[in-house]
Amino acid sequence: MSQLRVIEAVAVAAKLVRDHLAVKAGEQVLIVCDPSTEMDMAWALAGAVSAAGGEYTLAVMPDRARGRGTELTACLDAALDRADVLIGLTAASGAPTYARSVADRLQNKRLRALSMVMRTMDNWTRGAALADYEELDRLGRSLADMWAAGSQVSIFSPSGTRFSAGVTKEPVMDQIVIVECGIAREPGREAAFSDGEISQRPLPGTASGTLVVDGPVALAGAGDDPIRVEVKNGKVVEVSGGARARWLKQILDEVPGADHVAEIGLGLNPAALRNGDFEEEKKAAGNVHVALGDDVFYGGTHRCAVHLDMVIRNATFLVDGRPLAREGRIVA
Repeated sequence: MSQLRVIEAVAVAAKLVRDHLAVKAGEQVLIVCDPSTEMDMAWALAGAVSAAGGEYTLAVMPDRARGRGTELTACLDAALDRADVLIGLTAASGAPTYARSVADRLQNKRLRALSMVMRTMDNWTRGAALADYEELDRLGRSLADMWAAGSQVSIFSPSGTRFSAGVTKEPVMDQIVIVECGIAREPGREAAFSDGEISQRPLPGTASGTLVVDGPVALAGAGDDPIRVEVKNGKVVEVSGGARARWLKQILDEVPGADHVAEIGLGLNPAALRNGDFEEEKKAAGNVHVALGDDVFYGGTHRCAVHLDMVIRNATFLVDGRPLAREGRIVA
């Protein structure tokens, strides 16, 4: 990283620790990295925690291949028992976000967490990072209530998506629809940065239809080769398209349980860029992402070694026929 960007990292870290996490004197903050992490981000966060009167522990876990992408190490699982705050900074996997041990502690309000997995300094300082997060959180809570009150979501897109699923009514972290809008100040709350989405696990067995994935996909990236994914009763039954489709079919063949529809999310962030980065684009206002694989973070019991977000651009998102977004614009 350019040394000048360290200045940016320090400013962002101070804001995250002070405003987004509200770290207090004496709190224990566990910062989890891997060998692919841009470590200037980690050092900046550690300094900000110290300045707030907290105590940081920096931990480096192995890069996880796709077969173990949702697993922390055993030592980190144990360390969570003493942590008040978890910050995930792993660049090669989403383990600090999707590990079962993290989900359990969030559900039991023994932890609050900020996920910055698979992100770089660009995600910290550009696009979605520049939004008004207090306003974004208010919007997320309002739209989540509308979603939670419904019985069915329907998703359409200009590229050909025609998809629907039932609305799960079981709360996760006291939320039927999870609000991830950058704010996690109380135990049991989880956010990301950059951020801006609402999401939930669809009602089991109800997700059906056609997804045409024209945006980026976790681990596979972006491309001009849309992936056509046919879904029936909550499972992927057919995949077609170009190189990215062949990659996805390989994942489905090799990773047990990867065909499971785990999450539906609606992006809310008006500042997010359409730049081919799935972490950025899935937060963009009016984009939808549907994830395959592990759903434990979302209150499910389907464990899988992957959680693959697939972005659908410029979507129309309906709850019982009422639009929350229409052709890529938030309208509710």
